[in-house]
Amino acid sequence: MTAFPTNKTEATAQKRRGGYYTPIALADYLVRWAIRSGDERILEPSCGDGNFIEAALKRIGEVKRNTNVGPAQICVTEIDAGELKKAQSRARNCGAERADISWRCGDFFELYADLLAEERYDVVVGNPPFIRFQYFAAASRDTAFGHLRAAGYRPTKLANAWAAFVQLSVELLKKGGRLAMVLPAELLQVGYAGQLRDRITAVFDHVVLVGFDELVFPEIQQEVVLLLAEGKRTSTDRVSDIHTLQLRNGKALLELWSLGETVRHLPVKHSRKSMKWTSLFLTSEAFDALDSVERLKGIKKLGDYAQVDVGVVTGRNSFFVMDTEQVEKLKVNGSMVSVVGRTSALKSIIFSNEDLRECAIRFPSWLLNLKGVEKADISPELLEYIRAGEEKKVHEGYKCRIRPRWFDVPSVYAPDAFLFRQIHKAPFLVANRANAVSTDTIHRVRVYAGIDIDVLCAASINSLTFAWAEVCGRSYGGGVLELEPREAEELPIPYENADALDIEKVDHHLRAQQLDIALDYTDSVLLRDGLGFDKAMIKYIRAAWSELRDRRRNRRYSGTA
Repeated sequence: MTAFPTNKTEATAQKRRGGYYTPIALADYLVRWAIRSGDERILEPSCGDGNFIEAALKRIGEVKRNTNVGPAQICVTEIDAGELKKAQSRARNCGAERADISWRCGDFFELYADLLAEERYDVVVGNPPFIRFQYFAAASRDTAFGHLRAAGYRPTKLANAWAAFVQLSVELLKKGGRLAMVLPAELLQVGYAGQLRDRITAVFDHVVLVGFDELVFPEIQQEVVLLLAEGKRTSTDRVSDIHTLQLRNGKALLELWSLGETVRHLPVKHSRKSMKWTSLFLTSEAFDALDSVERLKGIKKLGDYAQVDVGVVTGRNSFFVMDTEQVEKLKVNGSMVSVVGRTSALKSIIFSNEDLRECAIRFPSWLLNLKGVEKADISPELLEYIRAGEEKKVHEGYKCRIRPRWFDVPSVYAPDAFLFRQIHKAPFLVANRANAVSTDTIHRVRVYAGIDIDVLCAASINSLTFAWAEVCGRSYGGGVLELEPREAEELPIPYENADALDIEKVDHHLRAQQLDIALDYTDSVLLRDGLGFDKAMIKYIRAAWSELRDRRRNRRYSGTA
C-alpha cells in the first residue's frame, strides 16, 4: 500500500487561544516605559498567568518610593480562569497591596461594553492573544466586530483576534494615554491591520516601533514588534511622529541605557495610508525613495495587466502529486497533467519544456486529474490507491470532503505564467511555456488581451518591483516572504518600456544566478530610461529591497527575551 502523510494534527489548546506569554524581562521593560507616576489607571486586557501584572506591581513600587501619590488602579481581564488564578497568586507574592486590582474573568470582548462605560485608562499594557481567524470563536468574533463597527472600523473575518484587542484597547484610553504592547509583526504588513495602522497614526502624538532580528518566542515562528504609542488625542488632523528601532534581540533592548535618548537621535517618519509599516524600518534615504515613488502618478501595477490566482488546491499534495514511477505503477491512463509544486523549480522568467523535464527528475511532477473520468474507466491499481487514501482519511480533509467526488481536483488549468507565492530572495514572474499547472505553493497568472507574457515577465525583474514585494507582502519567522494574489496584483510593473529589454539576456543572467547583474541591466532600461529615475533614486530603491529582504532573512530565535 502506498504511504503518504495523514491529515494534519489538530491545533493545540494553546494555539487555539493564542496563549504565548511575553518573557518577564520584556514585560518589565514595557511597563517601565508606560507607568510613570504610579497612580495611573492601568488595563491589561489579556493577562495570561500574570507576567505584565507582576511587572506592573514592581514598577509601581519603584515609582512610589520617590513620589507621594495615591494607589494605582489596575483592571485585569482573562478568559481562562486557571490562568487568572495563577496571576492572582503571583500578585499576592509581589506587592498586590500597591494597587487596587479589579480581576475580571471572561472574554475581553464580552467585558468591553462595561469597561467602556467606566472611567478611561491612562495606560494599556499587554500581549494580546495571537488567535488566527480559523480559531477565532464565532460568538466572540461577532461581539468584537460589533464593538469595532461602533468605533468606526470595518472589520474583516480574515482578521486575527490580536488586532481587535488593540483596536478596542485604544478606544479605552484617556486623552494623553499610553499603549505598550507586544504584537505580531503582521501589524506592519497585513491588509486587515491597515485600519489599525491608520487609527494609531491618527490618534497618537508619538509612536515607537521596535523590531528584532531574532525571534522572541521559542514556541512559534512568529516575528513580533513592540508598539509604544503615547499622547492619545481626540483630534485626527495630523499624523503621528514615528520612530523605528531595529535590534538584534530582546537582550539588546534591555541593554539600552535610555530608549528615549536612543529614539531622539533617530529620524522621524510619517506613515502614508497606502504604505505598509514595513517600509518604516528602512534607512531614511531608502524610505524617501519609495515614498516618492508612491506619490508618482501613472506607474501601473501587475493587476492592470493580469489576474493573479492561487494555484491548484488539491487538498493533499502528497496524495495527488506523483512521480513518473507511481504513474506507471497505478496505470493512470492519461488522467495526469504536468505540475510544478516547488518554487525552486522556477529558475528564471521562462519555464520551458526542458525545465519541466529537469523538474520531473528531481520532484514528483504529475497531478492526478480524474475530473470527468467515469469510475469504471479507472484502473484497478488506481482504485486501490484511492481506497488507501480513504483509509488514511485523505477524503476527510476539508477541501476534499466538500467535493461531489473527493478525488476530483477542481480548477485544473495551465496559466500564462507562474508567480512565486513564498519568496526567499525575490518574486519571479515566470512565463509558462511548458503548459504545466501549479499547486497552491505557486500562484497562477493569466494576462489580459494584448499583453506579451514574455515582456511582462521580463518587466517584473527590477528593483522597484522587488522592493514593493517586500513592503506589500508579509514575512514569517523563518524568513520567507509571502504574497497573496491581491497583494501581488499591487506590485508596480514598468511594462511600457519593457519591449526594449533583451529577454534572452535577462533569462541568461538569472539562470546563471547573476541576479545583481540582471538588475543592473533591467533597472537601466526600465527605471532610468523608462521612468526617468536618476542613479541615486535607483540606488536607494535597490537598497530598500536589499534592506527589507535581509531583515526578514536574518531572523532566527536566540533564546533570549
